[in-house]
Amino acid sequence: MFKPFVNGTESHAIHDLTLENQEDCVSIYGNLQLTKDQAGLQAAKALQAFLNDVVSALENEPNLPEKIDRQDEQEIENPFL
Repeated sequence: MFKPFVNGTESHAIHDLTLENQEDCVSIYGNLQLTKDQAGLQAAKALQAFLNDVVSALENEPNLPEKIDRQDEQEIENPFL
């Protein structure tokens, strides 16, 4: 797993859920089904550990602003279609 907000080029997947790192934002998107079994428990613990890291990184930021201004991602056309 990556350190949140440290390197803007990393991503990690928990099944079909993608965790994407940027220096000013962490994006979480996709689908994750937490089943009532050992696999579901492992996936839930991985997600919990990652979110705990995000919260810790934010709490330890000395000059955390109230809100940052981010430009919306621009959608680009798929060149393969």
